[in-house]
Parts: sequence; C-alpha cells; structure tokens
Amino acid sequence: MAYLNEAPLVSPLSGFSLLAIGGNDRHEFLHGQFINDLNLIEEPAAQFSAWCNPKGQVISNFLIINTGTTYLLLFKEDLKGFVQQRLGIFIMRSDVTINDISDNSPLIGLANTNDLSLLGSNISTKPGEVQAIDGLFIICLPDNSSRYLITGNNEILNSKVSELTKSLKITDSPNWDLLDILAGLPWITSTTQEQFLPQMLNLDLLNGLSYQKGCYPGQEIIARMHYRGEVKKRLQLINSEVELKVGNNIYENKTENKVGTIINSAIHPDGNFYGLAVIELDKLNEKLFFDHNQITIDSLPYEISS
Repeated sequence: MAYLNEAPLVSPLSGFSLLAIGGNDRHEFLHGQFINDLNLIEEPAAQFSAWCNPKGQVISNFLIINTGTTYLLLFKEDLKGFVQQRLGIFIMRSDVTINDISDNSPLIGLANTNDLSLLGSNISTKPGEVQAIDGLFIICLPDNSSRYLITGNNEILNSKVSELTKSLKITDSPNWDLLDILAGLPWITSTTQEQFLPQMLNLDLLNGLSYQKGCYPGQEIIARMHYRGEVKKRLQLINSEVELKVGNNIYENKTENKVGTIINSAIHPDGNFYGLAVIELDKLNEKLFFDHNQITIDSLPYEISS
C-alpha cells in the first residue's frame, strides 16, 4: 500500500520517552556528555545525538530539542529508567534538573504534508527547526524526511489531533516506526545498547556526531575510528519475507560467520518486513541470512561512505 509514502498522515506515537533537562548549567552538562555539538542548536532547534560509554559504544541515541528554556530528550521508552538514573549520577553540583514528562507531553507525528495551517501560520518546514505555538512544540525532523513531531500540552494536542484527523489519514505507531526505518533513522533499545559506535549507526551521516567539539565519554575511540578510516560496519536497510527480530545476528550463507545485527524492525502493509541492521561493509554483496531466512539489502535515502 503506497499510502505510507504518499498520503498525508497523522500518527499518535507510543514507545518513546521524553525527558526535560533544565537548570542554568543544562547546556554545559549535556554538551560534555553527548556526541553532538549543542552550540549548533542554540536557537530553538533539534538535532540527533547519542550518549556513549567510555568505550564509545552507544548507550542511547536521542532526538535532542532545544526549546530555549529546556532541552527535551526523545528516545526509546525501555531505556528511560536507565538513562534518567545514570545521567543523574553525573549532575553532582551542577544546576541541572532531569524530569520525566512523557505522561504529560503526548507525541504525534505528521508525514507527507507541508500544510501545517491547522497548527498555526508560517510554520517552518526546514529540517531541524522548532517552533512553539499555543503550548505546542512543532519539530521538523532533521533527517530530511519531511516529517514532523508535535508535543506539548495534553489538552491542546488532543484537540489538534481531532482537527488533523479530519483532513489527514490516521495511522499508528508501528507504521511510524516503519517510516523511521525507511528513512534510515535507527533507535537503540535495551536489546542493542552498548554494542555499537555512533558511526556504525550512521549517526555521523545524520549530523548527530561532531568531530570538532570537546571531550565527551568515548570521544577518543570515536575520533580514532573516524580519522583512521576504520569504519568497517554500517547501518543498512534490509527486508525479508519473514519477521526480522531485533537483536538477531546476521550470517553469511552456510556459515556460522556473524556479519551483522538487526537493530530495528517493522512490518510493511505489503506484508514484507523491513529493518535496520549493522552489517560488515565487505559482506554486503554476499548472500546473508538470519535464522536460515535470507535478507535483501535495500538503498538508504542517504549515501553511505566509510
């Protein structure tokens, strides 16, 4: 069914958490923890990012949103407790607050439309821009997919959803997950955390990784991989006639040689399963399988370079 890529869609979203990071030291604190350059989103704007352990492996990746008064961190729900608690350890004497606002700030997504007149006038369609209108934050996703996220006041957002569904086709969160996959946007979960460096997840290609900023956990290892040209694995778009299971390994044909790992998966309305997987670059032309089921590698909407 082509409507996923063509028809204007509105989707209430689940499966995500939203933390609000406040306080006078919020910028310095997050800038020293995350891999992106927060100085590039000083105005209300959004950027992809990640938090890594000292080995450079991604604990969680985020969409980080600068509202002007707080930073909002959007990431997968099953990591919320871990991220909130562990980030809190590093606050020490800094003037920083971390609040879970997931329940009070529902999330909806818009796709395949630039007509945002129901939300307000002169809303930017530039990737990464954020606007605050009538108690809502409207975020144009920075992945060039022409999609939007909207969050904010519960009552106002629910009334807007009712209006939007009159002119847009309503879909569900699993279909939004599929749109993320087709856009090449990975989400780390508890199954896959602390296994991959940011470049393996293509976060550098999504402008979520800065090589010019100062130190952060894992920075030395991540920079070394970049400057030595040692990225041997990359995120790929894959599909299969059989359900792709997150965390499953990918193997070369008729061998026990592991060459990749499935990161995300979703079913397409056409009945096929699509996913994102980190795969060794020199194995992309081989026949690849998971659980004895063959996978096909498709093209991502952005160019991969090692």
